Amino acid sequence: MNVQVPQPLLSVVSIPLSQIDVGERLRAIDVDAAAVIAASMQEQGQRTPIEVRKSGKRYQLIAGAHRLRALELAGIETAFAVVVKADDLEAQLLEIDENICRRELSPLDRATFLAKRKEIYEALHPETKRGGDRRSDQMDNLVHLIPSFTEASAQKLGLDARSIRRSVALYSKIVPDVREKIANTWLAGSGAQLDALGRETPDMQRQVADFVVQWPGVKNVAEIIRQISGKPRKKKPTLYDKLVALWEKADSATRMKFHTYLEPEMHMGDAE
Repeated sequence: MNVQVPQPLLSVVSIPLSQIDVGERLRAIDVDAAAVIAASMQEQGQRTPIEVRKSGKRYQLIAGAHRLRALELAGIETAFAVVVKADDLEAQLLEIDENICRRELSPLDRATFLAKRKEIYEALHPETKRGGDRRSDQMDNLVHLIPSFTEASAQKLGLDARSIRRSVALYSKIVPDVREKIANTWLAGSGAQLDALGRETPDMQRQVADFVVQWPGVKNVAEIIRQISGKPRKKKPTLYDKLVALWEKADSATRMKFHTYLEPEMHMGDAE
């Protein structure tokens, strides 16, 4: 059994912008990016339609928020659009999938979209959840035919299953108000630093987020925590410190080679 993909009701149609409602979006519109698209539209027009669905006598935007904003900036009063038949969950899934496929997503944005996609996918297919709602013996027999969230997302979006699981885990480790506060900071764009943030307690995450907003020049979570905690800066390791560290990591065979290498020097010292 495969996920049903909502199908267009019509080919591309022209819809007045005044009839299209944007609603809440998972990702804020980048006005600068929209301005670049608007400049292109003024010269070449709208080349890619947006996706909408009917909502009473109006239309609700599914995908293409930046294009829609660009049309407004360009002074174009109508949008080319594809009208899609989709319920609330399917519409959110379409919005998420369009954004996930974009290269400019930050690691935090990607984690947010994938986590939301997991939530929606499992709402549409509760039987794929661990301990999910399997209402009959027949469903028990069919559940193996429905791919898990990770399998379905990897196939549809062309992403590595491991990276999907890691992104969803990252999203869950950072508390919601912190995710919101750091969304437009340098921290949202660094996967390694987000991982470091996710290992901290919610209280420390909030302190780090406040620090990042106030002092954006410090771009290392460990250093931020050091400053928040008032701990002294670690001294730069000397050559001796590095040699000792390497010695402690070395196995017996490597240590024997090192000893053999030093032995002539040691005898020379004894002779003097």
